[in-house]
Amino acid sequence: MQPEAEEMGAVRREMLYLLGQQMEALNSRFGLIDEKLKECYERQVRVQELREKLQADAEQSLNTMPAERLGAPTMPTSVPQAEFASLDTAA
Repeated sequence: MQPEAEEMGAVRREMLYLLGQQMEALNSRFGLIDEKLKECYERQVRVQELREKLQADAEQSLNTMPAERLGAPTMPTSVPQAEFASLDTAA
């Protein structure tokens, strides 16, 4: 696995862990006491930072990816004349 993919996987795992912690806190039968609420806010800030990192990494990957991997059509350098003739007769 490439280092970037491993790092992105680690970021996703951390986000899932933090979001799981958020759900546990919100579902607590004791309610959100001030201390737990503060922890929720801190986790939410961290989740936002991780989302921004994933977004930046994804944009960077797209910008550095070759055109053929992005699905962009590649233009041939020359088209044989026989192909043009077959297109003319097909219409």
